[in-house]
Amino acid sequence: MADGESPPWAELVPDIVREIGRHLLCEIDRHHADGLCRSWRDALLQLRPPPPPLPRLVLPEADGPAFYCVPSGCRPHPFVLPPAALRARCFGSYDGAWIFQAVDQAANHVLLNLITHQQLNLPNLLRFHSFMLPALIFDFEVAFVAATLSSRPTDQGCVGAGIISFNRVPHDPRHIAFWCMGDEAFSWSIQMTRNIGGALELDVVDLLYSSHGAGAFLFLTRREDIHVFRQPIFPQGDVMQSTPLYFERRGDDDDDDGRPVLDRYLVESRGKLLMVVRLGDREPARLPTTTFRVFEREDELFNNYWNKLPDLGGRMLFVGRGCSRSYEAADGYPGMEGVYFLDDRSFHDPMVVHMNAADRQYPCSDNGRWSGAQPPAEVERCFPEQGRSNYSPPPKNVFLLTIY
Repeated sequence: MADGESPPWAELVPDIVREIGRHLLCEIDRHHADGLCRSWRDALLQLRPPPPPLPRLVLPEADGPAFYCVPSGCRPHPFVLPPAALRARCFGSYDGAWIFQAVDQAANHVLLNLITHQQLNLPNLLRFHSFMLPALIFDFEVAFVAATLSSRPTDQGCVGAGIISFNRVPHDPRHIAFWCMGDEAFSWSIQMTRNIGGALELDVVDLLYSSHGAGAFLFLTRREDIHVFRQPIFPQGDVMQSTPLYFERRGDDDDDDGRPVLDRYLVESRGKLLMVVRLGDREPARLPTTTFRVFEREDELFNNYWNKLPDLGGRMLFVGRGCSRSYEAADGYPGMEGVYFLDDRSFHDPMVVHMNAADRQYPCSDNGRWSGAQPPAEVERCFPEQGRSNYSPPPKNVFLLTIY
């Protein structure tokens, strides 16, 4: 193309340009199209803005995390990160482009904003005062496994909740703990376990903050019950009180056909609380993820039970510990309903964060979208094939990120 000559796409008639623009559902793709030439910009200005943005799904790649965009055909969009963030372990995210990271795997926990690069320090210690000698203080180094927040981290009174492990005894059952933004240490924690064959096993598999009423942190257990910690969390009394919600056992679904449960997630959708159950292949392989079941909380008098939904009803569910979100395909994403998921296996391995880089391997291959269509509901491997990572699991929806 000679100097001063218009590119061939500049000659497209405006109706064709607008038709192309209607298929650009990602705000970044639309912005790039605006910049192609003036004729495109003028034509695209006549379109409605793109639909509300969806979370980016983060996958750890060799050069650092890559941020994949579902409306853009599950392609990555570049983000410039601080050098320390490129090899950090990710363990959650929060709306507004905040991501939870452990810069040193099991230490130096921070909350990083991907847009402004603002970094907020998180607790690295659990601090106990001796009952007999209050002046005597015991500090225990801890590692975050998952986390969520009650509000934006810069809001006054923001409270965080996390699932944590102890660095000295990583095989011991994990605890749940709360903190106020700005705290350098947790002041207390709760061990939520159950006895299985004489061994204690972590009973909590997910957490969520619900803003209904005064607000509350919800912790989902393996038995599919929920422990509710209502606001105000701080200042707490001598004993932190939770309200258990026990659910009727739902038993095995006839159509599960012996598939094992890999994970469970909580997500709020249309004013209701949902539990998303992730199922694997039949024994002994278990993996990869083969299907999902979605249940809605129902209560009658003093009984709670999980009611299985026949289909997704147009929902787009992005699942990940502490950061699951629900969106509507009707808001501008036709044909995109489904459950979007990333590899979550490392949650069940308490030792991986304590290994050296040569031996540390986070599984990253079990990613995709479950269509939820009936029949059949299939898993689509819509993200590039991923090998194992030595610095982070997929920020599960984790590590999901909504960029505004």
